[in-house]
Amino acid sequence: MSLANGVMGNGEFRLPQCWKDDAVMQVQFAMFRSRHLSTEDYDAKMKFWKELIGNYLRFCGRPVFSLRDLQLQFMRGEQLPACLDTVLSQMQQQKLIRSRTEFEYDPANSWSGWLVNSLVKRPLSWSWSKIKHSVVAEDLEAASTVEWIHLDVLNSTCDLITKNILPENSGKLLHFDAFKSLCKSQQIRIQSDKDLYVCLISLNVRQIVGLEFKIEKGLREIHLVKIPKKHGEDLNISQEDHAVHNLQNTQAQLLKQLENLEEDIKVNDDKARQYLKENKRQMAKTYLRKRHLLEKNHERRSIALHNIESLLSSVDEAQNSGVVLDAYKIGSNTLKKVLSDSGLKYDNVDEVLADVRETLDQHREVQDVMSNSSVVEGASQDEDQLEKELRELCGETANPISPSPISFINNNDRPEVVITDEEVIAMLQNLDVEDGTMPQSSVKSTRIGL
Repeated sequence: MSLANGVMGNGEFRLPQCWKDDAVMQVQFAMFRSRHLSTEDYDAKMKFWKELIGNYLRFCGRPVFSLRDLQLQFMRGEQLPACLDTVLSQMQQQKLIRSRTEFEYDPANSWSGWLVNSLVKRPLSWSWSKIKHSVVAEDLEAASTVEWIHLDVLNSTCDLITKNILPENSGKLLHFDAFKSLCKSQQIRIQSDKDLYVCLISLNVRQIVGLEFKIEKGLREIHLVKIPKKHGEDLNISQEDHAVHNLQNTQAQLLKQLENLEEDIKVNDDKARQYLKENKRQMAKTYLRKRHLLEKNHERRSIALHNIESLLSSVDEAQNSGVVLDAYKIGSNTLKKVLSDSGLKYDNVDEVLADVRETLDQHREVQDVMSNSSVVEGASQDEDQLEKELRELCGETANPISPSPISFINNNDRPEVVITDEEVIAMLQNLDVEDGTMPQSSVKSTRIGL
């Protein structure tokens, strides 16, 4: 399918506006002229094709491509772009693409490693093939079918798979076809199986998924894909993984069989009812017998499905228990290390607490001694002595009246005087007043008070 109309078959991928300009595209489709003749035009044309190729491959989800594929896709009418071989050559020099053969031989190696492998570690037959192509006239038809991998498109597709598929399917072991169906359900564009193949190889190199391969028709293909539950988990597919995977497959098959049996039971039941309405009792009994057989088969499959689900639940519970036990071990070892590093032992703690109690007792004793009043009294006596010396220096002969604390008279030292009521009245009567008289009310109140 070519892009001559400016859009892809589904009408989503759009080509640049200049694609419909015959004069401009005539220049873009022509072979590259020497760069020193016009550096700006050369670089602009190279940028145009590199961006167009990258956008098209990314849109299609197609990291694997060939020169022939691009020529057919970008054909305008009967005209093929004659410059794409130069574009791919420069993209390879800039490490934007890599041959699929190199990638599958050593996907984890860097570009420097690829060069070493190309010169040193490759088999002699492969090396001879490369030398032959460099010496003998190159077969253009073979060169146009060599498959390349666009590394940026590969990385973007792998990122989409990592983001949209792996989190929701962690801990699962999937067939290659099942994984491809997941990509399709998540609307991740992947052109073909070989594109998904190189994406999974790249994810395996990044230690994100585990892979198991099989040889079919002389070709090495991906058989199983293991999605780990957490980062850093072992990616090797063990016998336990195979056992759980077989149980899950059997579970899925039983569910499908039960669905089919239920449909068959319903069909036979409907036919039995129909023949009964038509008064064909023998035919109705025949379909009733078939329904009974299907129901017994359905019951047996249901019991088998229940047993398999119980086994899967037990396996999952055992795995979770193992995780909890590992957490307990880690926590116990960590606590022991912390206690050992900090010196927190019973004897040490008891000794420290005893020292704290003894220190507190000493502090209380010091406080009691410092609060003793004799120190204050001695200070007061020293102050009086200093005042006395100051008065002598000033030539004072008499002691000045200085404020002193109020001394309370102890009335207990005086003799007690006893006065009777009659004596008090007589003393009051002898008192003199201005008018020589005393109101009777005063006398009465006095008497009452006495």
